[in-house]
Amino acid sequence: MMSEGNVKNRTIKVDALARVEGEGALYVKVSGGVVKDVRLDIYEPPRFFEAFLRGRSHKEPPDITARICGICPVAYQISSCNAIEDACGVKVDGQLRRLRRLLYCGEWIQSHALHVYMLHAPDFFGYQDALQLAKDHPEIVKRGLELKKTGNELMEVVGGRAVHPINVRVGGFYRVPTESQLSGLRDRLARALEASLETVRWVAGFDFPDFTQDYEFVALRHPEEYAIEDGILVSDRGLSIEAAEFESHVEEEHVAHSNALHARIKERGAYFVGPQARYSLNFDQLSPLAQQSARDAGLGSSCRNPFMSIVVRSVELV
Repeated sequence: MMSEGNVKNRTIKVDALARVEGEGALYVKVSGGVVKDVRLDIYEPPRFFEAFLRGRSHKEPPDITARICGICPVAYQISSCNAIEDACGVKVDGQLRRLRRLLYCGEWIQSHALHVYMLHAPDFFGYQDALQLAKDHPEIVKRGLELKKTGNELMEVVGGRAVHPINVRVGGFYRVPTESQLSGLRDRLARALEASLETVRWVAGFDFPDFTQDYEFVALRHPEEYAIEDGILVSDRGLSIEAAEFESHVEEEHVAHSNALHARIKERGAYFVGPQARYSLNFDQLSPLAQQSARDAGLGSSCRNPFMSIVVRSVELV
């Protein structure tokens, strides 16, 4: 990090952001105590997955798109399946849909635990990384690793393996897990639930700046469950559209300083996604236990303090 000038006039440049899933840099220009320019540069080169899919069989995208990310492959697998099934007029429901959601939950558990314990929490303790945190607080890091392991095991049972699962296909699965395989996870999931509740209590005690922002939250919304993999796209300012209508309401553009697309709602501008948006638009669909853990942590039914996203993400673990 390089910084020039006094507090009211300074330039901050971070060439490589640590503990983020990707490659990025940050530039901030402050003049007269006012932020004049902020640039988030995602300099990871594009990998052209759209081009990989051209000319492929409709059966191949779930395995190809999984390679977009080793931490969240299920998100891409299920999304590709949903798109192809929708194009073919196929509706996957019943037990197969519940198994897909269970697989997705496994990914959420391991990914959320990784983010909370390894990527985010060290900042609140002033540690350089999770290894330094583990030296002074080994029991805390061990709890995070146990949570992540539970998510991995759930993915292995339902998806065939934890990284780039091989059991997902258009129309369902290549094979379904046996009753004994699923029941074998019961005790571990019960322990993980207790660990998740303890995680919420732990992060709720962090010191958060008193800051809120008037974001437009955008997330999926489902009438019967906390939306993860299915639903319509809604916002707290009136947006309510099907996935097929996305390009009619949202425009994406390249900017000179970054390889990542910048998206904005055509009628209004920038919007906010992620855990806080999901939580704030779907609080009523959380389980009663998750809702109570949120209240105990001092959260309301909406959270507009970005520094408290670690608390919201922990509630999603529950």
